[in-house]
Amino acid sequence: MAELDSEHRCACRISVVVNNYNYADYLAESLDSALSQLCEGDDIVVVDDGSTDDSHRILERYREMPEVEVVIQPNQRQLTAVFNGLALASGELCVLLDSDDYLLPGYLDRLRRLAQRHPEIDLFFSDAELGGRSRDGIRSMRRVLDAMSLPEGPTGLTRWGTWAGGEFVGTPTSGLALRKSLVNRFLDVRDQLPDYMPVGSRISRLLGIPSDSHTGFRLSADGILVRGSSVLGARKYHSPTPAFHYRIHGKNAFAGLGRLARLYLRMQRSRQIAALTSRAMGAARRPFVSEILEEISQRSHPLHFRRRLRLVLNYQYAVLRAQDSWWRRLLALPKVPMHLLPAPRTQ
Repeated sequence: MAELDSEHRCACRISVVVNNYNYADYLAESLDSALSQLCEGDDIVVVDDGSTDDSHRILERYREMPEVEVVIQPNQRQLTAVFNGLALASGELCVLLDSDDYLLPGYLDRLRRLAQRHPEIDLFFSDAELGGRSRDGIRSMRRVLDAMSLPEGPTGLTRWGTWAGGEFVGTPTSGLALRKSLVNRFLDVRDQLPDYMPVGSRISRLLGIPSDSHTGFRLSADGILVRGSSVLGARKYHSPTPAFHYRIHGKNAFAGLGRLARLYLRMQRSRQIAALTSRAMGAARRPFVSEILEEISQRSHPLHFRRRLRLVLNYQYAVLRAQDSWWRRLLALPKVPMHLLPAPRTQ
């Protein structure tokens, strides 16, 4: 356990929620990375989702530790494992961690300080340090993460951007930290958040998605939590300082798929997740143009120009679906790029 250097340092209690399925090779390193950063009152909840490898034997080493709660359940898939862990978390801030990743030194202290400085923020997300043996996988994932990069600080609300096009304002699971108050809002509707996404056999064969791939037929926990948070109107904060080591290996579900398969699944999952979270959380109404333009004017903008262009199309689609009269919607369309695209440079 980390040595206390002041009462202030540990004022915000943290629960680290670890989900594991057949990652015995990485599990101990993942848990130890969290244990080394805990303060008094912090805890770890690790949920094993029916592993068939040596995970249970490794978890026996941690069962007697007072700050660790070990849950072993029949296989129910990642989303259920994460929700079950969150339900047991007692901290004010719930930090998620996939068991094939590990936390980088200093992350929990940095997160604690951010949470204290920004009590209005509901969800913090931090960048990843990529590593592993698959160079192609690392390059591919680096492009994906770089394309989503945002400035440091509060993002502003992103509800209508997510409602219209499934925008993902966050990071993979291990970079997410949610206030317990936000967690409770998810737990209230968890039964209305199924994780199944059917993919036709023809498109699966065409894109090379294995028939037994849970990525091809399941909605990811981070996709639902990140987009659901946006739909709920959660306030988010982006920290570009890497918080976790994202290990790219042969068992990575999403990173292991081909480029076209990943693109197709991102598009399909983003729309489905946005729709189901909107319905589950009572946020399925269409917005007014004024709400969309207000959101655009107050939110942080992607650092990459191509991402901004996609966001322009996304919000213009939201404007076309708004409740206002047709002429109000048409008049609002050119206002979207005026807010989102940088002004031309003057000589």
